[in-house]
Amino acid sequence: MDLWQENLAVLKRRAPALAHLVEQSAPHPEALLEPTRRGAPGLVVGGLRLTSSVDPVAEGRSLAARAPAGPLVALGLGLGYHLEPLAHRDLLIWEPDPRLWRLALTARDLRPLLERARLAQDPAGLGDLGGRALYLPRPFARLYPVEAQGLQRRLVAAPTARTRPARPRVLVVPAIFGGSLPVAYWCGQALEALGCQVLTLPLDQVAPLYERLLDWRGPLERLDRVRAPLVRFLGELTVLEAEKSPPDLVLALAQAPLDRRALKDLKALGTASAFWFVEDYRLMTYFREVAASYDYFFHIQGPELQAELDTLGANHAFLPMAAHPPLHRPLELSEAELRTYGAPVGFMGAGYPNRQRIFKNLVGRGLNFRLWGVGWRGIKELEPCLAQERYLQSEEVAKIYNACQVVINLHSSPLCEQRVGGADFVNPRTLEVPACGGFQLVDRVRGLENFLIPGVEVAVFHDENELLEMIDHYLRHPEERAALAQAGRRQVLARHTYYHRMEALLERCLGAAARDSQADALEQPALAALAQGRGLGPQAAARLMLERLAPGGGENQDRADLRATAS
Repeated sequence: MDLWQENLAVLKRRAPALAHLVEQSAPHPEALLEPTRRGAPGLVVGGLRLTSSVDPVAEGRSLAARAPAGPLVALGLGLGYHLEPLAHRDLLIWEPDPRLWRLALTARDLRPLLERARLAQDPAGLGDLGGRALYLPRPFARLYPVEAQGLQRRLVAAPTARTRPARPRVLVVPAIFGGSLPVAYWCGQALEALGCQVLTLPLDQVAPLYERLLDWRGPLERLDRVRAPLVRFLGELTVLEAEKSPPDLVLALAQAPLDRRALKDLKALGTASAFWFVEDYRLMTYFREVAASYDYFFHIQGPELQAELDTLGANHAFLPMAAHPPLHRPLELSEAELRTYGAPVGFMGAGYPNRQRIFKNLVGRGLNFRLWGVGWRGIKELEPCLAQERYLQSEEVAKIYNACQVVINLHSSPLCEQRVGGADFVNPRTLEVPACGGFQLVDRVRGLENFLIPGVEVAVFHDENELLEMIDHYLRHPEERAALAQAGRRQVLARHTYYHRMEALLERCLGAAARDSQADALEQPALAALAQGRGLGPQAAARLMLERLAPGGGENQDRADLRATAS
């Protein structure tokens, strides 16, 4: 009997798309069929033994006897030993790796199993899992930890609507260093202003030690022997802090050092967990390992990432970047500060490949501007433009946005050939510059019009020629710069601050705020003043604060008409 052809014929009839995928798959480079003592084939994948080396048939019957009652969804095919005894039941099988499907179909006669079980090609094909239990023997849980988390989440009923506590306790877990570190502190400050009791763990205090690891040039295995215990320690420290007074919510920012074990311990405390992934998913692929581990996963990108999060089983929502008014605001700068941070035309940011290529071209065509940031050394065309090649503090960045007459905002890409306007998310600079009262020229990116109206609240360029023309035009027309900057600032303060983002996050994670909630004491001076002056509770005071952020906020009622005119 040709096992492959016989099995494939059944698979083509039962699941044609899956059969096509399996037929096109190459052999798995780390999968090994091996003989067992009883003669039936065994399976090892990447050093992980998926079947008994003695009697896989008996082992399969034993595993099946311990399967949950009722309809099942099984993750992992293996060689089918643990599934065949359950073929008479309502069984749905998902094997994520088509290469392992191919191997199993060549090794054993699985036609009875294929004839009776439901077969899924990918998570989208699992359909409604209501009423099913997860059947996941330990070897497959170890082989597919991320997929297992996603399935477990899909099998858990959605949380019921609830009312947010009057003074929610929130534990904010930042990264050790990097771009999301200041965002974590801004989130903490915004949450406090919204009436939460906030503890932001100062994990950045270990940054000098962690940064020493970045100089290591030896084997990665040696580096992991140092890094893994450090991450484990910081995760345990987070759990320890949560145990002192269990928070209502743990909010982790991108690169936060929390592993699945720490999240499991936090869940045991009855604490909701949220992760804000403020990074590009194409560059930072670690999100696949953590997305389904959190109760709530927030991100800044669109449909492509959302589709992948769906396959992972993550409970996700779009939450874009923002500005922080206490920092991003108009400043009175000294003459010395204007000389250090100012220029007719400036750019602050990292030297991504697309930016290097485009700016080199523009300098060759006569662009005169100043550069701040890292990743620009060694580019001879840009060396004369480089003001400071280092990481700048957030306060310094705000001074640049205040001091430059025109701020270029070119979205980043790791692809040198990336065209102008090729990004698929709005970067924080797009909102921070207008919050500072600055004027920017931003490349047209997907979704920009959902934040600022092009031509009304922000100036937009579509290619390098237009950028040069607009720089010349707006340097000669300061009154137009001022009008756009003022309109942009009004809109950012009205809708796109970290106060607004944290209010949306709280509502998603902890439920809507109680409109009649009262508190005996308010720790935040801004909220206290509003509450005492108006006779309001903390939640009502927070809402009023949001409404009052934008000067001339009533003008935003006419944005629909402005948008239509601009288009």
